[in-house]
Amino acid sequence: MLGLIDASAVVVLFLLLILVAREIVFRWRVRLRVVTGDERLLEDSRVKIVNITQGPEGSREVDALRMVPLGEEVSDGQVVGDRP
Repeated sequence: MLGLIDASAVVVLFLLLILVAREIVFRWRVRLRVVTGDERLLEDSRVKIVNITQGPEGSREVDALRMVPLGEEVSDGQVVGDRP
């Protein structure tokens, strides 16, 4: 018969395996959404975009710029980007 310590070890190991599997599935799904060009990634609170490495021709890198969807209202003082 398993003792209390053995049962606890099995539970902790099972929880760790679940966490690792969940992280692997999450990263796979994010990578899939990036490849398909899902624009909703910009609004997803679980994802933090650190650096965009590809963009349309003529794009440039700008540090510390918050991306705002064009349909969203912009308050005073926010930098949205170059507008004609």
